[in-house]
Amino acid sequence: MRRSQKPIVIAARRSPLAKAQAELIGRMVNQLHPKIEVHYRWVESTGDKALSQSLADQGGKGLFTKDVEQLLLSGEADLAIHSLKDLPAKDTTGLVLAAVPRREDPRDCLITPDCLASINDLPHGAVVGTASPRRAAQLLQLRPDLKIDLLRGNVQTRLDKVLNPEGDKRYDATLLAFAGLNRLGMTEHTAHTVPFEDMLPSACQGALAVQCRANDHVTLTRCLPLNNPEASTAVHAERQVVAGLGGDCHSPIAVLAEQSKQPPTPAKRNADAHWFRLRIKVLAGDGSECLEVDEQVKTKDLRRLVKRAIKDLKDRGAQKLLNTGCEITPLHAAAPATPPQDSTADQPTQGVQATA
Repeated sequence: MRRSQKPIVIAARRSPLAKAQAELIGRMVNQLHPKIEVHYRWVESTGDKALSQSLADQGGKGLFTKDVEQLLLSGEADLAIHSLKDLPAKDTTGLVLAAVPRREDPRDCLITPDCLASINDLPHGAVVGTASPRRAAQLLQLRPDLKIDLLRGNVQTRLDKVLNPEGDKRYDATLLAFAGLNRLGMTEHTAHTVPFEDMLPSACQGALAVQCRANDHVTLTRCLPLNNPEASTAVHAERQVVAGLGGDCHSPIAVLAEQSKQPPTPAKRNADAHWFRLRIKVLAGDGSECLEVDEQVKTKDLRRLVKRAIKDLKDRGAQKLLNTGCEITPLHAAAPATPPQDSTADQPTQGVQATA
C-alpha cells in the first residue's frame, strides 16, 4: 500500500518557546519521514493576549491551548504541539494525545542577580517573583520569611525583571523551568537547578504533547514512533493525580512520577525490574500545611498506586487545602503595563494555576 506523501501542518502558539518546541517535533517528524514536507501555523492564544489578568479570571489554563486546538478541529492543521502541563486533563472531543516524546529535565532553576546556588542562600526576607501557587507554596514551606511578589510574562521578560531591572528593583529571585530555558538555548541560566526535595514540579513539567484528530489515522500512524513509553507512563499518572484531586488553576499541587532503579531481585520476569516512584505534594497556599505521598511500585501497579494516593490525600484533607485561597498579588501597586515586543508568553505564566 502506497504511503501518503501529504505534507504535515503543525500548529503551535506564536511565542519563542512554543515555536522552538514545535520545530523540535517538526525535525523529529522529518527524520522519520524525510520525503514529507512539514509546515507550521502559529497562533496567538487567548491566554497570551491578556497577560495582565490571572488565568483564573480568564477561565483557566485551557486558554493557552484551545485556539491551537481549533486549527486541528477545523482541519487547518494536522498536529498541535503543546507543553503538556498546559493541556487540561480531559481530552477535547475529537482530539487525542498521539505521542509524548522523551521528557526534558522537569526541575526548576533558581534565577538570581548574584547567581546564588540554592533557595537557602537567599537573604532573609528576599522577594521572589512568581505567579505560580505551586512554587510560592513550596518556597514558603521551605522559607517562611520570603516574600512572594507577582511576576508574569514570557521567559525573557521574567529574566530581565530579575537580572536587568529598570527603575526600582523589585525581585531578588525567580524560578523558571529548566526545560523551557534549555529548549530556548538559554543554558547559561540553568546552572542552579532546585532539587526535588525543595521544589517538586508541576504535573507533566518538561513534557511535550503531540496532539491530532482522533479520526486522522495517517497522522496518528506517522506520529506513534515519537512516543516515549517511560515519559508517557509518567505523565499519564501525573495527569490522573491532578484530575483525581479536582485540581484547577488555583491548585498548589506538585507531582512527579519517574522511573526508579531497584536492587536486583530473584524475579524471573523482566517486567519486575521496572519500577516507578510517585511523589505528590498538596499544599496550603501559604506553605503552612503540606500533604505528601512518596511511594515506589512496579510499573504495572502504578495506576493502582495513583488511585490509592488520591484516596489517601482526600482522606487526609486535601480538598480543604485546595479550597484555601492562594491568589498571588503584587506587593506594591504596579505601574501601567507596557506591552512587551513579543506579546506572547513562552511558558504559560504560572498565574494562579497548579502547573508551572
